[in-house]
Amino acid sequence: MKVRNFTLLLVLMIGIFSGCAVMNTSLQETAEIVKPGHPKIGFEYNYGLDLTSTVYIQNNPDFDSKKLIALPLYGIKAGLGLTEDMDINTKLWISFGGIGAKAYIKHRIPSENEKISMAVAPGITYVTTESDDEEENSSIDIAEIKSYGFEIPFLATYRVGEALAFTGMARYSADFIDVKANESTEKFMLNRFGFIGGISVELGPLYLRPEGGIEMAAPKNGNFGIAPIIAIGAGLDF
Repeated sequence: MKVRNFTLLLVLMIGIFSGCAVMNTSLQETAEIVKPGHPKIGFEYNYGLDLTSTVYIQNNPDFDSKKLIALPLYGIKAGLGLTEDMDINTKLWISFGGIGAKAYIKHRIPSENEKISMAVAPGITYVTTESDDEEENSSIDIAEIKSYGFEIPFLATYRVGEALAFTGMARYSADFIDVKANESTEKFMLNRFGFIGGISVELGPLYLRPEGGIEMAAPKNGNFGIAPIIAIGAGLDF
Protein backbone atom coordinates (compact mmCIF):
# COMPACT_ATOMS: atom_id res chain seq x y z
CA MET A 1 0.00 0.00 0.00
CA LYS A 2 2.86 2.41 0.83
CA VAL A 3 4.48 1.71 -2.55
CA ARG A 4 1.22 2.45 -4.35
CA ASN A 5 0.71 5.67 -2.39
CA PHE A 6 4.26 6.76 -3.24
CA THR A 7 3.68 5.97 -6.94
CA LEU A 8 0.45 7.96 -6.91
CA LEU A 9 2.24 10.91 -5.32
CA LEU A 10 5.06 10.63 -7.88
CA VAL A 11 2.56 10.71 -10.74
CA LEU A 12 0.94 13.80 -9.27
CA MET A 13 4.24 15.62 -8.81
CA ILE A 14 5.40 14.79 -12.35
CA GLY A 15 2.07 15.98 -13.67
CA ILE A 16 2.28 19.29 -11.81
CA PHE A 17 5.78 20.10 -13.00
CA SER A 18 5.53 18.77 -16.55
CA GLY A 19 1.97 19.70 -17.50
CA CYS A 20 -1.45 18.21 -16.87
CA ALA A 21 -4.45 17.58 -19.08
CA VAL A 22 -7.37 18.35 -16.78
CA MET A 23 -11.01 17.82 -17.74
CA ASN A 24 -13.46 20.54 -16.77
CA THR A 25 -16.06 18.40 -15.02
CA SER A 26 -18.08 21.24 -13.47
CA LEU A 27 -21.56 22.35 -14.52
CA GLN A 28 -21.88 26.11 -13.88
CA GLU A 29 -25.28 26.15 -15.59
CA THR A 30 -28.96 25.96 -14.77
CA ALA A 31 -31.54 24.28 -16.98
CA GLU A 32 -32.98 27.69 -17.82
CA ILE A 33 -32.38 29.32 -21.23
CA VAL A 34 -31.30 32.93 -21.75
CA LYS A 35 -33.57 35.00 -24.00
CA PRO A 36 -32.91 35.02 -27.76
CA GLY A 37 -30.11 37.42 -28.62
CA HIS A 38 -29.08 37.87 -24.97
CA PRO A 39 -25.47 37.08 -23.98
CA LYS A 40 -24.04 35.41 -20.89
CA ILE A 41 -20.52 35.21 -19.49
CA GLY A 42 -18.99 33.47 -16.51
CA PHE A 43 -15.75 32.70 -14.70
CA GLU A 44 -14.98 29.63 -12.63
CA TYR A 45 -12.43 27.89 -10.45
CA ASN A 46 -12.81 24.18 -9.94
CA TYR A 47 -11.15 20.81 -9.45
CA GLY A 48 -11.45 18.54 -12.49
CA LEU A 49 -10.28 15.05 -13.40
CA ASP A 50 -6.54 14.88 -14.16
CA LEU A 51 -6.13 12.85 -17.35
CA THR A 52 -2.35 12.59 -17.00
CA SER A 53 -2.41 10.53 -13.81
CA THR A 54 -5.63 8.75 -14.86
CA VAL A 55 -3.93 7.51 -18.04
CA TYR A 56 -1.04 6.05 -16.05
CA ILE A 57 -3.02 4.64 -13.13
CA GLN A 58 -5.96 3.27 -15.08
CA ASN A 59 -3.83 1.95 -17.95
CA ASN A 60 -1.52 0.03 -15.62
CA PRO A 61 -3.02 -3.40 -14.76
CA ASP A 62 -0.63 -3.72 -11.81
CA PHE A 63 -1.94 -0.57 -10.16
CA ASP A 64 -5.42 -0.80 -8.62
CA SER A 65 -6.61 2.63 -7.52
CA LYS A 66 -10.22 3.60 -6.97
CA LYS A 67 -9.38 7.18 -6.04
CA LEU A 68 -8.44 9.35 -9.02
CA ILE A 69 -6.72 12.71 -8.87
CA ALA A 70 -8.55 16.04 -9.22
CA LEU A 71 -6.48 19.16 -9.98
CA PRO A 72 -7.44 22.85 -10.13
CA LEU A 73 -8.23 24.79 -13.27
CA TYR A 74 -9.42 28.26 -14.21
CA GLY A 75 -12.15 28.71 -16.81
CA ILE A 76 -14.19 31.26 -18.69
CA LYS A 77 -17.40 30.68 -20.61
CA ALA A 78 -19.62 32.68 -22.94
CA GLY A 79 -23.02 32.00 -24.46
CA LEU A 80 -25.83 33.46 -26.51
CA GLY A 81 -29.56 32.80 -26.62
CA LEU A 82 -30.69 31.45 -29.99
CA THR A 83 -34.40 30.74 -29.44
CA GLU A 84 -36.80 30.56 -26.51
CA ASP A 85 -35.74 26.92 -26.07
CA MET A 86 -32.04 26.95 -26.99
CA ASP A 87 -28.77 28.73 -26.28
CA ILE A 88 -25.22 28.06 -27.51
CA ASN A 89 -22.14 28.10 -25.28
CA THR A 90 -18.36 27.83 -25.31
CA LYS A 91 -15.93 27.26 -22.45
CA LEU A 92 -12.14 27.60 -22.25
CA TRP A 93 -9.87 26.63 -19.34
CA ILE A 94 -6.24 26.33 -18.32
CA SER A 95 -4.52 24.02 -15.82
CA PHE A 96 -0.91 23.15 -14.96
CA GLY A 97 0.56 23.29 -18.46
CA GLY A 98 -2.65 22.17 -20.15
CA ILE A 99 -5.56 23.80 -21.95
CA GLY A 100 -9.08 22.68 -22.74
CA ALA A 101 -12.18 23.79 -24.63
CA LYS A 102 -15.81 22.81 -24.87
CA ALA A 103 -18.72 23.86 -27.10
CA TYR A 104 -22.29 22.85 -26.33
CA ILE A 105 -25.93 23.63 -27.03
CA LYS A 106 -28.44 23.71 -24.18
CA HIS A 107 -31.97 22.77 -25.23
CA ARG A 108 -35.03 23.07 -23.03
CA ILE A 109 -37.19 20.01 -22.23
CA PRO A 110 -40.88 20.91 -21.69
CA SER A 111 -42.01 20.89 -18.06
CA GLU A 112 -45.57 21.22 -16.71
CA ASN A 113 -44.31 22.66 -13.42
CA GLU A 114 -43.39 26.34 -13.76
CA LYS A 115 -40.87 26.07 -10.92
CA ILE A 116 -38.99 23.19 -12.57
CA SER A 117 -36.86 23.57 -15.70
CA MET A 118 -35.19 20.68 -17.54
CA ALA A 119 -32.67 20.65 -20.37
CA VAL A 120 -30.07 18.61 -22.21
CA ALA A 121 -26.71 20.16 -23.11
CA PRO A 122 -24.81 17.95 -25.61
CA GLY A 123 -21.34 19.16 -26.53
CA ILE A 124 -17.82 18.35 -27.72
CA THR A 125 -14.59 18.66 -25.75
CA TYR A 126 -10.86 18.99 -26.42
CA VAL A 127 -7.95 18.86 -23.96
CA THR A 128 -4.21 18.83 -24.55
CA THR A 129 -0.95 19.08 -22.66
CA GLU A 130 2.70 18.67 -23.58
CA SER A 131 5.82 18.13 -21.49
CA ASP A 132 9.35 18.93 -22.59
CA ASP A 133 10.93 16.97 -19.75
CA GLU A 134 10.49 13.21 -19.95
CA GLU A 135 11.88 11.11 -17.12
CA GLU A 136 14.48 8.92 -18.88
CA ASN A 137 15.06 6.64 -15.92
CA SER A 138 11.42 6.36 -14.89
CA SER A 139 8.60 4.11 -16.02
CA ILE A 140 6.37 7.20 -16.00
CA ASP A 141 7.06 8.72 -19.42
CA ILE A 142 3.84 10.48 -20.37
CA ALA A 143 5.04 13.27 -22.64
CA GLU A 144 1.94 14.41 -24.49
CA ILE A 145 -1.79 13.81 -24.19
CA LYS A 146 -4.58 14.88 -26.52
CA SER A 147 -8.23 14.12 -25.85
CA TYR A 148 -11.21 14.56 -28.16
CA GLY A 149 -14.63 13.75 -26.81
CA PHE A 150 -18.31 14.40 -26.43
CA GLU A 151 -20.70 14.62 -23.51
CA ILE A 152 -24.46 14.44 -22.92
CA PRO A 153 -25.61 16.12 -19.69
CA PHE A 154 -29.16 16.20 -18.35
CA LEU A 155 -30.02 19.18 -16.11
CA ALA A 156 -32.96 19.84 -13.80
CA THR A 157 -33.43 23.15 -11.95
CA TYR A 158 -35.88 23.92 -9.15
CA ARG A 159 -36.41 27.67 -8.77
CA VAL A 160 -37.23 28.73 -5.23
CA GLY A 161 -37.54 32.41 -6.12
CA GLU A 162 -35.99 35.13 -8.25
CA ALA A 163 -32.76 35.03 -6.25
CA LEU A 164 -32.32 31.30 -5.59
CA ALA A 165 -32.36 28.06 -7.60
CA PHE A 166 -31.10 24.50 -7.10
CA THR A 167 -29.73 22.45 -10.00
CA GLY A 168 -28.79 18.81 -10.38
CA MET A 169 -27.00 17.20 -13.31
CA ALA A 170 -26.23 13.70 -14.58
CA ARG A 171 -23.71 13.42 -17.43
CA TYR A 172 -22.15 10.78 -19.65
CA SER A 173 -18.84 11.66 -21.34
CA ALA A 174 -16.60 9.77 -23.76
CA ASP A 175 -12.95 10.79 -24.30
CA PHE A 176 -10.84 9.46 -27.16
CA ILE A 177 -7.28 9.86 -25.90
CA ASP A 178 -3.91 9.81 -27.68
CA VAL A 179 -0.84 9.31 -25.48
CA LYS A 180 2.62 9.94 -26.96
CA ALA A 181 5.66 8.81 -24.98
CA ASN A 182 9.03 7.30 -25.90
CA GLU A 183 8.35 7.91 -29.61
CA SER A 184 5.27 5.68 -29.48
CA THR A 185 1.56 6.45 -29.53
CA GLU A 186 -1.23 4.67 -27.72
CA LYS A 187 -4.95 5.30 -28.15
CA PHE A 188 -7.78 4.37 -25.83
CA MET A 189 -11.24 5.46 -24.78
CA LEU A 190 -12.22 6.75 -21.36
CA ASN A 191 -15.86 6.53 -20.25
CA ARG A 192 -16.92 9.03 -17.60
CA PHE A 193 -20.05 9.67 -15.56
CA GLY A 194 -20.62 12.83 -13.54
CA PHE A 195 -23.21 13.73 -10.89
CA ILE A 196 -23.35 17.32 -9.64
CA GLY A 197 -25.52 19.41 -7.35
CA GLY A 198 -25.31 23.20 -7.31
CA ILE A 199 -26.89 26.37 -5.94
CA SER A 200 -27.43 29.54 -7.99
CA VAL A 201 -27.64 32.72 -5.91
CA GLU A 202 -28.69 35.62 -8.11
CA LEU A 203 -29.03 39.40 -7.99
CA GLY A 204 -30.54 40.46 -11.30
CA PRO A 205 -28.27 39.06 -14.04
CA LEU A 206 -25.38 38.51 -11.58
CA TYR A 207 -24.98 34.99 -10.18
CA LEU A 208 -22.77 33.04 -7.78
CA ARG A 209 -22.75 29.23 -8.17
CA PRO A 210 -21.04 26.81 -5.75
CA GLU A 211 -21.14 23.15 -6.82
CA GLY A 212 -20.13 19.72 -5.62
CA GLY A 213 -20.28 16.19 -6.96
CA ILE A 214 -18.39 13.10 -8.10
CA GLU A 215 -16.77 12.05 -11.37
CA MET A 216 -16.49 8.35 -12.18
CA ALA A 217 -14.12 7.07 -14.88
CA ALA A 218 -13.63 3.64 -16.45
CA PRO A 219 -11.10 3.07 -19.30
CA LYS A 220 -10.66 0.09 -21.59
CA ASN A 221 -8.99 -2.24 -19.09
CA GLY A 222 -12.00 -2.15 -16.79
CA ASN A 223 -10.48 -0.39 -13.77
CA PHE A 224 -12.84 2.06 -12.12
CA GLY A 225 -12.09 5.24 -10.20
CA ILE A 226 -13.79 8.20 -8.57
CA ALA A 227 -12.69 11.84 -8.29
CA PRO A 228 -14.40 14.75 -6.50
CA ILE A 229 -15.96 17.70 -8.32
CA ILE A 230 -15.65 21.02 -6.45
CA ALA A 231 -16.38 24.30 -8.18
CA ILE A 232 -17.24 27.94 -7.63
CA GLY A 233 -18.28 30.33 -10.38
CA ALA A 234 -19.66 33.81 -10.94
CA GLY A 235 -20.99 35.60 -13.98
CA LEU A 236 -23.83 37.33 -15.76
CA ASP A 237 -26.88 35.78 -17.44
CA PHE A 238 -28.62 38.70 -19.13
